[in-house]
Amino acid sequence: MNDVLQAFHRKPVDTPVIAVTGGKGGTGKTTLAVNLAAALSKKGQRILLVDTDVDSPTTAITSGLKPRPIKKVKIFTPKINPSKCNKCGQCSDACHAHAIIQIKDKYPMFFRELCSGCEACVLACHNEAIENSSRIIGHIYYASNGNISFIGGELRPNETRSTQVVAATKEITFKKACKEKFDTIIVDTPPGTHCNVLQSLRGVDMALAVTEPTPLGTYDLDLILRLTAILKIRTKIIINKTDIPGGDRNKIFDVAKSYATEVISEIPIDRRIFQSYIDGKPFVTEYPYSTISNTLTRLAEKIICELNDNCKI
Repeated sequence: MNDVLQAFHRKPVDTPVIAVTGGKGGTGKTTLAVNLAAALSKKGQRILLVDTDVDSPTTAITSGLKPRPIKKVKIFTPKINPSKCNKCGQCSDACHAHAIIQIKDKYPMFFRELCSGCEACVLACHNEAIENSSRIIGHIYYASNGNISFIGGELRPNETRSTQVVAATKEITFKKACKEKFDTIIVDTPPGTHCNVLQSLRGVDMALAVTEPTPLGTYDLDLILRLTAILKIRTKIIINKTDIPGGDRNKIFDVAKSYATEVISEIPIDRRIFQSYIDGKPFVTEYPYSTISNTLTRLAEKIICELNDNCKI
């Protein structure tokens, strides 16, 4: 493993970190993360449930938790002082995001929505004409109920730099895990294979790729498995809505075989899942004796087994 991957996998705690992810939205990723946390907590585990889907956070809602804000996420925003600026254009040349535009003999123009907060413009300006300023781009939330603690990030409306909010959410997560003892950390990632997903997968020990047996589900499963293969993250597949009309689960198994991974659980359709989602309560606590609850409980046992080096599923 090269230095970049070693840094990517580095984490400040020994607590196992599981990412519930998937290449496609709407496959049931959040529902699975919430119910997996509930199933593990019923077995006496202390769980830290984390929502890094900062553009559309729903994990707390479906868990029945009522989180409170604990931290503002801020990034650097340049403030140009005209009295010190000589209109040299060095700040514009240094800005790869093109958030600063320099027109000849004019003061630089700043486009806030493009700024990543990297501070390259500050380093480039020899006249110290760029002053430190900041803006709030999101918030971190916290809640706790029984054996489950929750941390989630949310991007502020009209802001675009969601990756920084994801990074801040992960930072707070590991700080919390350093202070308190948790048996498992479950990260509910955004769907897809973009930068926010990459940031969400930092420091995870195992990824659960949630998919559905549809053409788009199969295609996007291939994408997320390709990403986790590049990142060398141990990945297992979960087929949700396995009995969806017109679905072809065999294609999911073909994709799994091509990546030398396996399907560790299949979850059928049950309309009561929608009701539990609406009620904001985990399915495994609302319908503990149902077929799906039994399936999710077995999945929890498999994951505990998988994370144990002396046990195979």
